[in-house]
Amino acid sequence: MSYARTYHRRQYLIDKKFQLAFIMKFCTIVILASLAIGLFIFFFTRSSTTVAIENTRVFVKPTADFILPQLVITIIVVSVVFSAILFAMALIATHRIAGPMYRLRKEIDNLRGGDLTSAFIIRDKDQLKGLARSLNDMGLVLRQKHTELKSKTDSLRSFLKDKNYCVAFEDKERFSALLKDIDDILVYFKV
Repeated sequence: MSYARTYHRRQYLIDKKFQLAFIMKFCTIVILASLAIGLFIFFFTRSSTTVAIENTRVFVKPTADFILPQLVITIIVVSVVFSAILFAMALIATHRIAGPMYRLRKEIDNLRGGDLTSAFIIRDKDQLKGLARSLNDMGLVLRQKHTELKSKTDSLRSFLKDKNYCVAFEDKERFSALLKDIDDILVYFKV
């Protein structure tokens, strides 16, 4: 299902603990990967030499010493830039998970409070659409069973009222049938 109206969440950090932990894990991976690449380059260039010209003088340096300053700067820049990009992407991705989880949790609380009119609706771009659909189906079945139970109870109440709340022996079959109808609905629920 999708929203009939346009709805935009303004708050991207809905479940801060979950979202920030998720994002930090990915940013840490980017930083560690950058460091690992830098360390491998540094390690593998230790045994080679590089000829460099600095201030019109020619130097022969170990390649590792020659590239170390540029390597450190590159690692820092790549880590910061890609962590920022990953942060933004992960924030949007987690928002599409945490937002629906928050919304579904609120509707489940309403359902637990006896409100069977709860609608488990999330935006088209959000995740967990299958879960929302299943919860909507569950709500529909519960509403139907409640309606059936109410109808059968009203029939029993009407029958008893017509009999002035006294059931004679000849009304035993009708009374039993009405009770069985209610019992058949109640058997649906496993408690």
